[in-house]
Amino acid sequence: MADAALLHKGLVVASHGRHVLVERDDGSRLICHPRGKKTQAVVGDRVLWQATQDEGTLEKIEPRRNLFYRQDEVRTKAFAANLDQVLILIAAEPEFSENQLSRALIAAEAEHITPVIALNKSDLGEPFARAWTRMGVYRDMGYQVLPLALKPAGSGGAAAAASAQALGELLRDKTTLVLGPSGSGKSTLTNLLVPAALAATQEISRSLHTGKHTTTSTTWYWVDAQRQTALIDSPGFQEFGLNHVDPMQLAAYMPDLRPHVANCKFYNCTHLHEPGCGVIPMVTPLGEAGTVSEQRYRIYSALFEELSRSRY
Repeated sequence: MADAALLHKGLVVASHGRHVLVERDDGSRLICHPRGKKTQAVVGDRVLWQATQDEGTLEKIEPRRNLFYRQDEVRTKAFAANLDQVLILIAAEPEFSENQLSRALIAAEAEHITPVIALNKSDLGEPFARAWTRMGVYRDMGYQVLPLALKPAGSGGAAAAASAQALGELLRDKTTLVLGPSGSGKSTLTNLLVPAALAATQEISRSLHTGKHTTTSTTWYWVDAQRQTALIDSPGFQEFGLNHVDPMQLAAYMPDLRPHVANCKFYNCTHLHEPGCGVIPMVTPLGEAGTVSEQRYRIYSALFEELSRSRY
């Protein structure tokens, strides 16, 4: 560790390979490199760094409040650290995957990060109505589900303006990671809330020598001039591994299953086949309030088996 008197505090706002972009307290930014072969710093980390000519060396990552990440059998992908909430953006069209939605919700629950679901394309009429009905199960679980009609700034009329206002209120004075599949409207959301996002992304790309496009990078944007409201844009994903979750803890991270676990006869119940299980009798076709839908139970069962295979 370097002399404490030479260390400066900073915030990681972007990363690429071995180096990261660190923001100083005055808002200026510089490239920092780890001392080892690989950096463990992620966007959102508070770090201590030491100046080296026109760049810097990462010396320490400050303790994190949380870390949102996914893990499969091959690799671990960290999205961001020190989050207040995760905004999971899905759309009425193309049809979203409840399996992927559930995985993202479980990852947030496991790190004690507040998840919010945003359902985009409320202007589509019948497709949105169907999707909103599907979301009833998640509203019954206590999740906030926000209807949106995201359009580029200056277009879309009253519905788009209302969406921008609702998002502004949701994000205010918080650090929010935006997560979602391609086609859900993530780019529109980012450009709506951060009009200079494209220019900022290109500037970050030049700083990190990654060209003009950083669509595979997680990037931090300030929404307000006071730097109190932060939006973190993440790359889309096809798979969301949860290998870091203990299968025996899985039900505790699913709000519809969680209340019924206390009624199980055996403390190590898997909720798959045991006599006296408190969860299985609560499974109903549509998952009315206070019960578990057949679809959600299928997701739980498949995830439990997947995580058990990877662990044992």
